[in-house]
Amino acid sequence: MAGSAEDMQGNMPGLLPAVDAQTPDCMDFRGAAHPPRQPTTTPVARATFLERIDSCVRHFAAMLGSGEPDADNAPAAEFARVQLWLWLHDDDAALDDGTPIDFALFDAAIQRVGERLPRRGLPGQEKLLQAAWLLAELTHARVLPDAALVPALARTI
Repeated sequence: MAGSAEDMQGNMPGLLPAVDAQTPDCMDFRGAAHPPRQPTTTPVARATFLERIDSCVRHFAAMLGSGEPDADNAPAAEFARVQLWLWLHDDDAALDDGTPIDFALFDAAIQRVGERLPRRGLPGQEKLLQAAWLLAELTHARVLPDAALVPALARTI
């Protein structure tokens, strides 16, 4: 069973002081529940926020429909997914009109994704509902899921 850092120092004398000497103050996370975040200073346009959601849902729908990630859209969709997670887990993130970017805003937007996307012609069109659900699950997660896990998680739906 692992003990505290101080207990472990008995097994590895000099390790913690050596690490402390090499670690900048901004990287000292001991005792913190989460690493500190830099506050979001740039407001986000509502259209950008919605486009990030729509991009992820389109990508996930295509992936769920074919069983394979779309290599052309994967980088943009992954960027959008990570950006959404960061905004939603940052207490300071806001739209350019001052509206806080929070889970209530996200949930309302994800429920209306079908109103913003074309009614036909999208790869995986029949999987839009599942794709929206997958994005909501990934975005609500307390820890940002690794990109490599997303296709595996999609297969469980």
